[in-house]
Amino acid sequence: MRRKPTGKTLTTRVAPRFCPKCFYLLDAATSLLGEVQPMPGDFTVCIGCACVLRFTPTMHLELSSLEAIPTHSRMDFARVVQAVKARGREDG
Repeated sequence: MRRKPTGKTLTTRVAPRFCPKCFYLLDAATSLLGEVQPMPGDFTVCIGCACVLRFTPTMHLELSSLEAIPTHSRMDFARVVQAVKARGREDG
């Protein structure tokens, strides 16, 4: 079922998992769609390296890509990836 954006975001604590690319410890997720918990199959972006990740059936993280994200959400994720990359350049 496709969820509709609510205009609000909610940062939710999740079981700590390491990014499979940069090994940054991820323990929270912020939804672009409002007050929802991440579920298996959902996508996220690593705040450490800006790679696209996907929650597995056991809620671990696996590498993914923008191309794997459904087209109706791809632009939003591309913006998040760019924002994380820009933040990294400012911090460095």
